[in-house]
Amino acid sequence: MPPEHNTPATPSTAPDTAVAARESGHPTNDTDPATGAAPVDGEAVLRDWEGLPPEARILVPAFATPMRLPDRTWAMLVLAVDIVGDTEPDRAGEVELFAGSWVPEQPPAEGLYDGDLVVRLTDPADPASPLPREDVIDVEMLLAYQGRWQRVGQWSGVDEQWPRVVAPTAAAVMGLHSDATEALARRDATPPPMKPMLRWARGGIGELLDAGLVTAGDELVWNRRNLGVRHTARVRADGTLVLADGRVYANPSGATTALGGNHQNGWSAFRRISDGRTLGELRTELRARHGR
Repeated sequence: MPPEHNTPATPSTAPDTAVAARESGHPTNDTDPATGAAPVDGEAVLRDWEGLPPEARILVPAFATPMRLPDRTWAMLVLAVDIVGDTEPDRAGEVELFAGSWVPEQPPAEGLYDGDLVVRLTDPADPASPLPREDVIDVEMLLAYQGRWQRVGQWSGVDEQWPRVVAPTAAAVMGLHSDATEALARRDATPPPMKPMLRWARGGIGELLDAGLVTAGDELVWNRRNLGVRHTARVRADGTLVLADGRVYANPSGATTALGGNHQNGWSAFRRISDGRTLGELRTELRARHGR
């Protein structure tokens, strides 16, 4: 039983339509040749390019790899993982993107947080490591599932390449959880169609609806500059999201995974069009209201 733990130019975009092929590689951190200005913040450029929130830390491609948790930080929330697939045989299995954001306090492992995946960095337990102690780290991966933070991976004495080591497991766990959540939600949906399917979305946004932080009909957007795509979704009264093509998802992460071809935390990806706030910011507000 797993233990419990308390500037490249912006391409024109069209809703849910790829209007430009994905460019090879990522935006670079170059000096402006016209002005001779100092290099821009390459990590910030890549965040914007990939459609990630401002607080995201890009671990692959690496800008600076953390080897310990910052003070007053509980874990790093996994935001995005992209593993090259079989469509590129020469690069299959390569980690192309791995990103996360720091979580100051341990949130509840239920309701709105179900399906969140985090990594925790701790001092190495093995004193016999051949590398200096400050150059290695123990990594623990936890999933919020069925009301508990459950361990789904553990690595001991890994070096600064730890993000590339743990990323494939993160992608697999995020994909499996999204698939399972959507399957259970559809199984539990109550017919007939005229009867409201109130809050059938496991780990969905029903609690935000109950609190008045979102309303049925709210429009959401996920801008992905790297693909020249603008995905849209709408909140339904039953706590689900309906995409522009009519597909319905119980959880924001299920929607982003289906849309993205990689694994994304949908709470950080989707923004409400009316005010630009992410679903993650709204659930943080709800948690603050409840004093949790």
